[in-house]
Amino acid sequence: LALVDAAEVGQLKSQLLKAKTQLDLDTKTFQRFSKLGGDIIPEQKIQEAKAAESDSEFQLESTVQALANLGLLIDFDTIVGQPITEVRANLRLLGIPMAIIETLDAARTSTNLIPVVSPRDGVVVMRNAVAGEVVETGKSLFTIANTKQMWLLLNVRLEEAERITLGQRIVFHPDGSQREATGSVTWISTEVDSETRTVRVRGELANANGRLRNETFGGGEIVLREEDDAIIVPSDAIHWEGCCHVAFVRDKDYFKEGSYKVFHTRSVRPGVKMGKNTEVIAGLLPGEVIVTAGSGILRAELLKGNLGAG
Repeated sequence: LALVDAAEVGQLKSQLLKAKTQLDLDTKTFQRFSKLGGDIIPEQKIQEAKAAESDSEFQLESTVQALANLGLLIDFDTIVGQPITEVRANLRLLGIPMAIIETLDAARTSTNLIPVVSPRDGVVVMRNAVAGEVVETGKSLFTIANTKQMWLLLNVRLEEAERITLGQRIVFHPDGSQREATGSVTWISTEVDSETRTVRVRGELANANGRLRNETFGGGEIVLREEDDAIIVPSDAIHWEGCCHVAFVRDKDYFKEGSYKVFHTRSVRPGVKMGKNTEVIAGLLPGEVIVTAGSGILRAELLKGNLGAG
């Protein structure tokens, strides 16, 4: 994404070369003392040489780890066995892709360069730096996003949140578009928003074609379950009577000659709501005709009858 000239990188590279040189020297000293043995070299000197070698090895490993923390990876065992000239050559443009190295003037290029790379595949959706700018530690230079998969955040009413579980299907309808996107629930908040009294639910939507855009508003539906033979009626056809929900069902002999024009009050058990419709779990049979428009008139008559009976 970019190359940053960082003095800290140059200092760490210098420390690594110094530690490598010292380790080579201490290793040779210890090996020489060991060959001569205790008859010529006192045992204390041999132990001191061994301790010096271990200390130099620790200093080199610490510097390697410091560079790794910056994303500049070096194999410790490899550089221990390499000549110092090879180590110096490999450090000069460490971490920079070969395609970029070929475009640089090696003789004039600073050894302080550190590449800014993305930890994952994605698209650069925001850039906060320009060439030649001085940047501070902690500043965000680029924002990378995987637009092939988008997050959808929904605010669900508290009374409905209990029915939601991970993995349920989500259907999202973006504002101003006839398209819909599908995904699944991946996270349910453990708290309720103090202002809206809703629960935050997050879903993941596939966006391989890139048509969904960040900050798009719209409406979402969470599919609690899928029923091929569910009974769905207009929500206005169901009324609450204080003790139960009822609907008005037309008598099966309504159109027979000489029969009474009767509507029966039927206790029903409503299920989930979707838009202007409500599922009826119990109380109705497929094919039965219920009153929708004007059902309030029948309810008023029912209330009159109840008041008269009281």
